[in-house]
Amino acid sequence: MPHDGLSMIEAVAVIGPGRMGRQIALTCALGGCRVLLVDLKPRADARAALADARREIARDLRLMAEEDVIKSAEVAPAIERIEDRTDLAGLEVCGFVQEALPESVDLKRETFARLAGRLAAEAIVASTSSTISPKYLADAVAGPERFLVVHWLNPAHVIPLVEVVAGEATWPAIIERTVEFLTQLGKTPVRCADSPGFIIPRLQTLLMNEAVRLVEEGVATPEEVDRAIRAGLGFRYAGVGVFEFIDWGGVDILYRASAFMTQATGDERYRTPRLVAEKMERNELGPKTGRGFFDYAGETRERFETAKVRQLLRRLKREREDSGP
Repeated sequence: MPHDGLSMIEAVAVIGPGRMGRQIALTCALGGCRVLLVDLKPRADARAALADARREIARDLRLMAEEDVIKSAEVAPAIERIEDRTDLAGLEVCGFVQEALPESVDLKRETFARLAGRLAAEAIVASTSSTISPKYLADAVAGPERFLVVHWLNPAHVIPLVEVVAGEATWPAIIERTVEFLTQLGKTPVRCADSPGFIIPRLQTLLMNEAVRLVEEGVATPEEVDRAIRAGLGFRYAGVGVFEFIDWGGVDILYRASAFMTQATGDERYRTPRLVAEKMERNELGPKTGRGFFDYAGETRERFETAKVRQLLRRLKREREDSGP
């Protein structure tokens, strides 16, 4: 069983210098890690992709400094911590190995097989897949108990969320160390069960397809849909979670809206989820009844709403300040 400390995660390997790989490498380097950025793809110019990755990493670090996300003094040291590789030499020093290759089960499995015997026994092995479940990859890893999916969202150096998806064989200690390591890097790790699409890709796929249907049906143009998302959903959900908002509006509102949309469109994708129907039966409608998806015991509806409105007002103030006069 691996130890629980973070002392060994001083060096990280990122397999794949594409967009996600270079952003993950940047994040780990900013976190103080030595990073081996590895390109295993056969190319006429073996160093071309890595050189391009370094240029983009330097650009993104400069942008972060210009926007005061990091200090200018952090840029050069972060770049210096990233080392180029076109083979698997030196990976035995890495405590965390992140595969960041295209969404191909075969390609990922082949790469994991090549890692056998080249990693430290306690190294965490992670895939950044956005849709492929750990069960399709774990048995290709030498030591599936140390494998899990660590799904970073594009752009990985900006978006705080990282989804952590364990497989059936993943040791609990590996999950804990991964969560601790990501937290150390300034990320917001969220654990979820092994299910296609995990959390965000699953929600995003529905949202994006529905947006396209709105355009197909002539309801709105792409420009108007995007404007509505930025000023509505994006604004609201930047500070209020989906389940918080269900409770805030009332579970009964969602129940009735689902019933109407199903009847009006004849489409089962709007059908009321079982859990919403159960909440209705138990009168668990949100702050107004003391319980919804969350427990509001001792919390008044007014106090809950005041806190949420304050969050939205602060965001509105920031947006107005950013937009200027």
